Amino acid sequence: MKKPKEQKEAYELVEQGIAAARAERKEEAEEILRQAVALDPNNERAWLWLSAVVEGIEAQRECLQRVLKINPSNSFARSGLSFLAHLREGYEYLAARAPWMAGLEDDRTPLDRLPAQQCPRCRQRNPGWAYICSRCGAPLQRVDVRQMVREELQGPRRSSLARPWVGAAILDPDLAFAPEVALASPLRSIMSIALGVVALTLARWTGTLLLAFFAPGRLTFAMVNLLSVAFVNDLVRLLAGALVAWIGLGIITEGIARSRGGVAPARVHYYLIAVAISGWMPIAGILSVIGWVVPLLVPQVPQTWAMAAVGGVLFLYAVALLIQAVRTAHRLPPGREDALIGLLLLAFVGLYAFLVATVPPAWREILLNIVRLIMLPMEVGG
Repeated sequence: MKKPKEQKEAYELVEQGIAAARAERKEEAEEILRQAVALDPNNERAWLWLSAVVEGIEAQRECLQRVLKINPSNSFARSGLSFLAHLREGYEYLAARAPWMAGLEDDRTPLDRLPAQQCPRCRQRNPGWAYICSRCGAPLQRVDVRQMVREELQGPRRSSLARPWVGAAILDPDLAFAPEVALASPLRSIMSIALGVVALTLARWTGTLLLAFFAPGRLTFAMVNLLSVAFVNDLVRLLAGALVAWIGLGIITEGIARSRGGVAPARVHYYLIAVAISGWMPIAGILSVIGWVVPLLVPQVPQTWAMAAVGGVLFLYAVALLIQAVRTAHRLPPGREDALIGLLLLAFVGLYAFLVATVPPAWREILLNIVRLIMLPMEVGG
């Protein structure tokens, strides 16, 4: 017997999965609905909606069979299995529409209530949902062939980091994190962090090159070569530091989320934390370069003030992204979000105070080196 808490979590996941399915976000819907059936394997509604978003006829058939195992009288599942059984070779793409869902929580006519169709060629009576005659193969319903071919050629859509980075830049969790849930994997987490590191280091390299360009006599071929070497060195060190920060932030935020009732798989949690770090890095690089340039253009602005302002903005921006990532991963109820924000802020402030008060000089130098890799121009010899 399922506990009331698990039943409530499964119910919330089903509602979220149905909302994603109706919005044509099939990959996200499948991810959420599979979490629901993992919590409640006998959830008839979850399995039925899962049959509408999974890819492949066999996967759809398995979901519909699970529905009938739970409730043998479910007419939607029976209609779906009948529809799949009557599909001829070459018409498999029609199953992606999941027509057996018609009439389920909408105003469409269910398949089993559609009037029978008569074939115009052989006069055979066919079910109302049939697209071709079961006897002679003549078409019974018009199909937009161009649209179907376009969908088949496009295939399943995969997200690139362009969308999460844009969403992170404008602090839009629906654009930055929600579409990424279904793509979560350890390899993709590392790749997203690596690309963020490249973007940040490239911004610093470009900014340093601009500073050298405006400095009389400093921009030479030798200088460019030295900057290229510095680029590679900083890239490797920053990547190592970013991976360590990812694991540390993942552990801290996961602990906080679990304490507030979060139930997301670790794979999803750590991936969205990686997306947050990856999205933060390009903005960090751009703002840092602005912090270097502003005092040169406006001498009245001290360099220390400019960099302090940039550091403060980047800190608050990082916290905001982490909060959005955790909210999206764990789908915490609205009433718990304020507590999550407070706990995250407390954790970061406490960690900062601890490091400042306790680290020995050697470790303090490492911390300063990390700041340099993020916010200061590249250093070259010669």
